[in-house]
Amino acid sequence: MKKRWCILWLFLGLICWECAADRKRHRVVILEKAETTVAIHSGGSLKVKIPLQSGTGYDWTLDKGQSHMEEISSSVEKTDGRKVGGGTMKIFNLHTTKAMGEDLLKFNLARSFEKGPPSETRSLNVIIQP
Repeated sequence: MKKRWCILWLFLGLICWECAADRKRHRVVILEKAETTVAIHSGGSLKVKIPLQSGTGYDWTLDKGQSHMEEISSSVEKTDGRKVGGGTMKIFNLHTTKAMGEDLLKFNLARSFEKGPPSETRSLNVIIQP
C-alpha cells in the first residue's frame, strides 16, 4: 500500500514540475504602453495582446524586420461582446527562432488603404534566455 502512495506522490510531483516549467516557456503580454520588455526561454512561445478599437479601419501589424521571433498566427478577440464597436484585442502568437539574445518587435497601427507612416507604434523588447 505504501508503495502505491509513493508512486502516486511521485507522479503528482512530476506533473506539477512539468506545469511550472511549461509556464516559463509560454508568456502572455498585454502591450498597453509604448514600450515594454519581456523575458522568454529559448524554444518558447509568446502571445502579445494589443487593445484595438473595432470599426475604425485601423489594424495592428507586426513589422517583420530582422526579428528572431516567428509569427505563427494573429487574430482578433472581443473583450466586451455586448457593445457594438466595443473593445477588442489584436492577438499575435509568436515563437522563438533563436537560442538566446535580444530582439525588438515593432507593432504598427495603421489603415491598410492609407499611405504614410503608421498612426501609432508600440515596441516590445524580447530577451531570449537559454
